[in-house]
Amino acid sequence: MGAEQEAKFQVHDCRIIEYCLRTIGQVHTPWHFERNTLYDRGQELQTHGHILRLRITDHATLTFKEPMPGPGVPGVKAMREIECQVHEAQDMHLILRCLGFERYARYEKFRSVWNLDAARVYLDIVPLGHFVEIEADPELIGRTATALGLDPAHASSASYLGLYREQRHAQGLEPDLNMIFDHNDKEHWAHLLGCALKQ
Repeated sequence: MGAEQEAKFQVHDCRIIEYCLRTIGQVHTPWHFERNTLYDRGQELQTHGHILRLRITDHATLTFKEPMPGPGVPGVKAMREIECQVHEAQDMHLILRCLGFERYARYEKFRSVWNLDAARVYLDIVPLGHFVEIEADPELIGRTATALGLDPAHASSASYLGLYREQRHAQGLEPDLNMIFDHNDKEHWAHLLGCALKQ
């Protein structure tokens, strides 16, 4: 089981950060489109802060995450995770259903991944807006943020779905855990970023 520590920063346009990374970093994974589905049995996993996620890109990955024990660092999310690639996403969905797990949330994103020294940098475009995630130890997260022109004091440990809930509440909208793109927006970003939208 691996461990991850990451912080999220909202930005106006993450392609500006991409321009910076082309100078000081190295691309790890180019822009691609992700579909993510979260599963639970009632509130069994969510009650303990656990996550069971099936992610589909050009392949499928099943991931389990749980909070790391001990005191945390403000603005940094610390999780232990284990994941494996899945040959058939639909078959895994059926297996999870047979085990009593139900889909309770979905979210989509366009993502590219970069290496900057020992840090991993994720550029994400989601229906909420543009975000940069930095995965590293807390001290390196701060240095990496500064190198990218971001303010470490603005780091957030919130999940995208958590931010989505807050946005809908602030707008007086009903709760919804399906953070997915409008069809036209999805086609727009896929064209701009050169991404294939796999079914």
